[in-house]
Amino acid sequence: MMSKEQFDQLIDKLDALIKLTAVNAFQGKPIAEVALLLSDFGFQNKDIASILGTTPAYINKVKCQAKKKGEGRKRKESNGQTGEAENV
Repeated sequence: MMSKEQFDQLIDKLDALIKLTAVNAFQGKPIAEVALLLSDFGFQNKDIASILGTTPAYINKVKCQAKKKGEGRKRKESNGQTGEAENV
């Protein structure tokens, strides 16, 4: 059976692996897009913040802004107008 110390070491290594994978996968993408994707994958704001090197409050703000912009874009498209969503 694994000791608590071994378990904590394993968790630390898995966290590092997740961060490295995220850096490679999301390089050059807007933080809002990355935050929303990670949220869709089931990550909480505190986990997303840790992965991206920021605070949970900032992640929450960025996600809310991105959702509002996305809702605005959907309304425009349903009215026959189109437009590109801005990067955050």
